[in-house]
Amino acid sequence: MAQTLSQYITEVRRLLHDANGNFYTNSQLTDYINAARARVVRDTGCLRSIQTISTPCTPVAGGSTPVIWSEGLTVNTGDYVFSNIYIYQVTSGGVLGTTVPPYPSGSSIYPPTTPFTDGTATLQYAGNCEIINYAALPQGLLTLDVLNINLYWGNSRIPLRYMPWTDFNARLRYWQNYIGTPVAFSVYGQSTIYIGPIPDQSYTLDLDTVLLPTDLVNLTDTDNIDAPYTGPVKYYAAYTAKYYEQSFGEAEIYLQQYKQQIQAVQASVYTRRMPDPYSQPY
Repeated sequence: MAQTLSQYITEVRRLLHDANGNFYTNSQLTDYINAARARVVRDTGCLRSIQTISTPCTPVAGGSTPVIWSEGLTVNTGDYVFSNIYIYQVTSGGVLGTTVPPYPSGSSIYPPTTPFTDGTATLQYAGNCEIINYAALPQGLLTLDVLNINLYWGNSRIPLRYMPWTDFNARLRYWQNYIGTPVAFSVYGQSTIYIGPIPDQSYTLDLDTVLLPTDLVNLTDTDNIDAPYTGPVKYYAAYTAKYYEQSFGEAEIYLQQYKQQIQAVQASVYTRRMPDPYSQPY
């Protein structure tokens, strides 16, 4: 059963021996509780979500889904189109011409750095078809990590292989225009996914992701983290409170209790699942 912010505050006050609110305000404890909830998710990966997108993905949050470049296609300012390995934003609407981008033809300047005319429209390089930014996902920057990706191709759902960035970069990005059906993915930095080969058409992807929890603000707000993962929250919140008041001995006690609770929760949850050779607990 999920908890409310009010229940969390009551539990933390009991641990801190501050039932009457003489030492800590609700605002302070709310901050500590929200930080503790985020820590639980980072330590356990308990908040999961399947996010569905199409490739290539819009290079900006809230942008329209890119459509494939097509001769004679009418486009509007702000639209996105993709051709070859690049995504372009339409900076001036019109009708696309007869020459397939990228431009300039015969030049080694890729991607193009300046706007160019395509028929009666004007396009500007906006991104690479192999890149998916967390900000462009349905859950946006609440996305903490990507564990698995499935690609839909006809009637098949194909798991993409995860590769460390060094291997992915060497094997699948050696040729700049290596285009085809993606077979692998890698995570670069904190919030960028690369898929390869670069998609040769639009594909639907399911991303198995870990999400950060949304902050609880009002006393009646209900946590989107379910039991038993709510159990360790109060201990980490109490640890933070004592740490900030420099009561390091008490803080360490609460931190050890938090770690014990996390271990107990993970053991009780994952031992109920049949192990399989393709995955392991987060």
